[in-house]
Amino acid sequence: MTYDDTIRFLYSIEKFGIRLGLENISLILNLLQNPHNQFKSIHIAGTNGKGSTAAMTASILQSAGYKTGLYTSPHLQDFRERIRINGFMIAEEDVIDLTERINYELGTQNSMQLTFFEFTTAMAFMYFAIEKVDFAVVEVGMGGRLDATNVLNPVVSIITEIDIEHTEHLGEDIKSIAKEKGGIIKEKGTVILSSRKPDVIEIIESICKDKNAKLYRIGRDFGMRNEECGIRSSKFEFHNPKSAIHNFEIPLLGKYQIINASIAIKASLIIKESGFKIDESNIRDGLKKVQWNGRLEIVSKNPVIILDGAHNPAAAKALSEELKELKYRSQKPEVRSQNKLILVIGILKDKDYKGIISFLAPIADYIIITKPKTDRGRIAEDLKTESLKYKKDVEIIEDISEAISKAKSYTKSDDIICITGSFFTIGEAIKWVSKMA
Repeated sequence: MTYDDTIRFLYSIEKFGIRLGLENISLILNLLQNPHNQFKSIHIAGTNGKGSTAAMTASILQSAGYKTGLYTSPHLQDFRERIRINGFMIAEEDVIDLTERINYELGTQNSMQLTFFEFTTAMAFMYFAIEKVDFAVVEVGMGGRLDATNVLNPVVSIITEIDIEHTEHLGEDIKSIAKEKGGIIKEKGTVILSSRKPDVIEIIESICKDKNAKLYRIGRDFGMRNEECGIRSSKFEFHNPKSAIHNFEIPLLGKYQIINASIAIKASLIIKESGFKIDESNIRDGLKKVQWNGRLEIVSKNPVIILDGAHNPAAAKALSEELKELKYRSQKPEVRSQNKLILVIGILKDKDYKGIISFLAPIADYIIITKPKTDRGRIAEDLKTESLKYKKDVEIIEDISEAISKAKSYTKSDDIICITGSFFTIGEAIKWVSKMA
C-alpha cells in the first residue's frame, strides 16, 4: 500500500464507530508481543486539558533527556500528529509498515475487527516499543475505564477537569462520568487530579481509597500563584505545601493552561521521586519550549485571529472568559468599546451545540456559521437558529475559506476573529489562515 492508500484504509474503519472495552485491544497487543509493556507511561484522562497537559509533560521529559513518545487525538491536519517521538511525527513509511503488520495479525483471527481508535492505539504502542522510547505520554480517547489505552500500567495517572460529555457512553451525570474517567486509576497507583468539583473529588477519592492509590489534588497538595497572562505567554509560580518554584513561563495562552502546566510539573516531580533524573531546569526548559496548536492559538495579529478547538460547553466557557480578557487586555480605554469580536464557528452533530453557543454567542459582535467538511458536521441552520437567540448579526458561509475572508472584511486591526467549535473546523482553517496572512 502507498501512504494515501493506508490513510484511506484507516479512515474507512471509522465506520465501525466507538466500541468501549479492552478485549480486542488486549488480544491484538498480545499478538504483537505486548508492546505497551516495553516502556514507562503517563496516562491522562479528563474532559478538557488532556492534550495540553500531555504535550507539556512530554516536553519536560524530553528536556530531561528521555526519549519520549506522545499519543494524542484528534489531529488537526495530518494523521501523523497523533503519534510523535521527541516532537517528531511518525514517518509515513512507519504508518504503512505498522498498518500492514497489524492487519496481518488480524488476518489470523476469525471475524475480529478493530475500531479506528483501537487500531491507532495498537500502532502507537508498537511504534513506541520498536523505537525504544523511555516514556510514552498517552491521552485517553474517551472515558477511561474501557478506553483502549487503559491496558497501560503507568508511573502516574492524571485526571484533568471533568464535565458532562459523551453521555450516551459515559453516563448522564458528573459522578457517573467521573467514575468512568477514574477507571484509569490502578491498584497502588499514583494519581493527580486537577478538578475542584466536589462530586468529582468524592468519586476519585473513593476510587483511590478502594485501590490503595496515592492521590494528589490541585489546591490541596499543590497549586499555582501570581498568574500573569499576556498576549504571547503566561507566567506563574508553582507551589508545593512546603516549597515554591518561581518564574515559570509557557508559550500557551489562557489561565486554564497554567492549571495544565501545574499538573505537568507535579507529574514530573512524582516521576523524579520514582528515581528518574529530572531537575528544575528541565521543567522550566520543557515548559518554555512546548508546542500545542489549536488551543487559544494566535495565528495572525492584524487583525488578531485565534484558533481554539472548544467542542463542549466547559471548553466554550473557558474560551469565552479568555476572549473577553484578550479583547480588552492591551487596548486603550477610549477605543475598547469599539473593538469587535467576530466568531467563526462550526460544530459536530454529536456535540452539545446549544451549550457551546450559549457561552460564545453572547460575547460576539458578529457570528459566521460554517460547516466542517465531514459527515459528522452539524447543519449550519441549526447553529444559526440557536445563535439568533443571542445575537441578530448571524450569517451562514459553509466554506471555511470564504467564512474567514468575510470575517476579515468586517474587521479593523484592533478587532479579533475567533475560529472555534471543533478541531475539524480549526484544522480546515489553519491552511487558509496561513495563505491569507
